[in-house]
Amino acid sequence: MEARGMLEFLNQTFEVDTYTIVVVALLSGWSGVLTMHVLSKTVLALVFVPGFVFGALVANYTFEHFGFYPTPDKSTNVVVACTLGIIAALLVLLVVTRVMSAVAGLRVERHQFRRT
Repeated sequence: MEARGMLEFLNQTFEVDTYTIVVVALLSGWSGVLTMHVLSKTVLALVFVPGFVFGALVANYTFEHFGFYPTPDKSTNVVVACTLGIIAALLVLLVVTRVMSAVAGLRVERHQFRRT
């Protein structure tokens, strides 16, 4: 039963109209470029872009599913949902990156040679 619900969620999340795809692509692309310039790490920006896309699509699905429409215009609602999804994805990705960095630092510290 759980697998069926997850498949329905994924189908509804990724089956969107052309306008939504264009908005997600443009916002995610520019978010990746800004991330690359701010962090000065191209690989990290490339890793973040799929997270931005997923965040935008999930936010768009969530807005549609719960009937949350900040404006009466559908096109504006898509942009607002995708923007908020990308911001949420950025926060999650930064927290995950920070935690992974801290864990990696602890592992390196534990395996370093100590002078006695």
